[in-house]
Amino acid sequence: MAIRIEERFQVQAPRERVWAFLLDPHQVAACAPGAQLLEVVDERTFKGNVRVKVGPITVSYGGQAQLQEVDEEAGLVRMLAQGRETAGSGSARATMVARIQPLGGGATEVQVEADIDVAGRLMQFGRGMVQDVTRQLFHQFVACLKERLEGPAQAGAPPAASEPISGVALAKEALRSSLGRLVRRPRPEGEEKGPRR
Repeated sequence: MAIRIEERFQVQAPRERVWAFLLDPHQVAACAPGAQLLEVVDERTFKGNVRVKVGPITVSYGGQAQLQEVDEEAGLVRMLAQGRETAGSGSARATMVARIQPLGGGATEVQVEADIDVAGRLMQFGRGMVQDVTRQLFHQFVACLKERLEGPAQAGAPPAASEPISGVALAKEALRSSLGRLVRRPRPEGEEKGPRR
């Protein structure tokens, strides 16, 4: 199951601070819901796991992420993350490209494009549900990033561990989004609006 996420947001923090955050695996893992950083192999390769709970199902993935391209002048980071279920045959693979550019007033714009391929137990929820859950997780990450970067810098403060993903809340929000799409879906031309009498 392949899905694509495209998001754009602004941070009230200078470009260099946002750039440093994106390259810090400890900070990124601390803001990623359900993520745990296990090992920094080198400055571009990291091992860890992610635990996702959607409804009654909890899936844990173990794997690694690698920064494939880092261009500070262009403000571009390209990352590949892939892993396998720790208790199953499923897998997940994601490629992400982040672009940052300075804005007026000391703010920074971040543009993210991610292609995610999931195989395994999560597929039973369908593409729409998985995409909505993924988008909600991303919004949680952005909220954490903003909280850390828009506040005063705290030199030497260790990043707090990320909280486990709340599957119930995410599932409700994703279901609400899916129902919203159905309600907004245009009525086929010629279809009667009311019941026949």
